[in-house]
This record gives sequence, structure tokens and C-alpha cells, in this order.
Amino acid sequence: MIRLLALVACALTVCIAGSSAFIRHWQGGLGCEGWPACYRAASAARDSRPSEAAPLPPPVRAARIVHRASAGTVGVLVLVLLVAAWRSRDRAARAAATIAAAVTAFLGWLGPYSKLGLPLVTLGNLLGGLVLVAALARVASTWRASASARAAPLIPPLALAALVLLAMLAWGGTMIGARHAIDACASAACVAAARFDAAALDPSGVARAVDAATGQGLHVAHRAVALAFSVLALLLAARARRAQPVVALGLVVLVAAQWLAGAATALGAPQPLWTASAHSAIAALLAALLASLRGAPSRGAAQDPGRSRPSSARSA
Repeated sequence: MIRLLALVACALTVCIAGSSAFIRHWQGGLGCEGWPACYRAASAARDSRPSEAAPLPPPVRAARIVHRASAGTVGVLVLVLLVAAWRSRDRAARAAATIAAAVTAFLGWLGPYSKLGLPLVTLGNLLGGLVLVAALARVASTWRASASARAAPLIPPLALAALVLLAMLAWGGTMIGARHAIDACASAACVAAARFDAAALDPSGVARAVDAATGQGLHVAHRAVALAFSVLALLLAARARRAQPVVALGLVVLVAAQWLAGAATALGAPQPLWTASAHSAIAALLAALLASLRGAPSRGAAQDPGRSRPSSARSA
């Protein structure tokens, strides 16, 4: 039952990531009528956020309802998981549930500031969401796990490295949107004209547009990190194909889907608002799968599975 609740909370957190991205990108002018000319005009004006008095389109209203309902439900589920984990003797579940509760509290505190549209707040929400979905997936994967899984409760180092790269991708994607550069690299030719400016990655201050070359540099850097992440994720999938075939297959499918969603958005898909939102939701799913990976059990546990049994069971 606890594992099911953790999976439900994890799925709802993915919904939060997708709906939040949908609202944020709509506010940023992505997918506006007359795309991409309208987006470039908003970029030149340095003000793409719709008026607060303007009526919300039905998809945006639906996304807000999904976001609020999912956030409230996740808050309750995280509290239940925290109590259940601390009533158990599972140290891995306790740690993951405690992290989930702490991140939930942080996101609740950060929520009211989201209306400001500051890149730092957006980045905090994105990274917090990735950590939350990873912690919830970890609760689900470690709760009453097998003896071999309990012998290696930590996330494998390569999976942790992949999660770090995923966080870097979230950072880069946040700044591409904040710098109004989503359409800056619509062809392979943009690589030659790209100019990397570290200041464009600074999330402090207000969102502001950058020139075309700097926007292209953000895209090139983002894609370079995405390539490294993809190689590492596929390596992890290859290693996990026997012990966790579902997780391994999921990693392969999601890496491919992430590239398709990102390319469709950058290259001018007919519905960039939907593909960009899917891009964020897929990132959350990738975080969940990476956190679900199990390390190799210790040599002693592998050689003596009965060691984890209660003494009464061994004597019987």
C-alpha cells in the first residue's frame, strides 16, 4: 500500500512539472498566435507576460486546476509516507521520505513567489520538483525491497552523476526560456554563429532577452550537456537490463522522447507549447527512473542471502 501511495505521489509530481511548465511557457509567449513572429516581437519588447486581466485560455485554466489539485494531494501523500517510513525500520525509505517532506515544504514556501516570474524562483521550482520526484520514486523502490536491494540502498554513483546532469539541463532550459531564446537555434547552422556568455546562465535578477548569438550559445551548451546525459543514461540502461528490465527500457524510451520533444520545440513545431511542456514532464520521469536504479549488493549479502533473515527464521 505504501509503495502504491509513493507511486501515485510520484506520478502526480510529474503532472505538476508538466502543468507548471505549460503555464510558465504560455506566460512567456511560447505558442502565441502567429508563432514565431509574435514571440520575437515580445522578445524585442522585453515583456512577454500576458496581462493579469486577460482571460485565460481553456488549456491554461485546466493546467492550473491540475497543478493545484496535484500539489495539494502530493502534500497529503508525502505526510502519510513520512509517518509510515519512520514507523518502519527501513533506513533508506526514512531518508527518502524525509527528503521528500523537506522539499515539499520548500516548494510550498516558494510557491507564492512564482507569480514574480524570476528565473531564480523558476529554477528553484524545477530543481525542487526533480528532487521530489526522485525521492518519491526512491521510497517506492526501496519500500520492503528484497534482501539484495536492502544491502545496497544507495543510488549508484553513475545514476547520481546522471541526476546532476539532469539538474544542469533544467538550469540551462530555465535560462533559455528566461532569456527569450527558445527559437534562437532553429537549425544546425546556428552552431557556427553561437557565442557562449556565462552571464546568460545567471538566474539572479529579472528575466530579460539576449541577442541571437548568445541565445544560440545557450542552446549549444544545453545540447552538449544533453548528449552527455543521454550517453550516461543509456549506459545505465544497459547495466540494468537484467536486474531491472522495465526501468532500463523506460530510460531508453524517455531519452529518445526527450530528444524528440526538445528538437520539436527548438525547430519550430506547430505546437511548441505542448512539446516544451512534455519536455519538462519527461525530465521528471527520467529523474524518477534514475532514482529507482539499485546498486550492486555487497559481497557478503550476495554470498549469504540468509544473513538478512531474522535469527528465529534461521534457527527454525
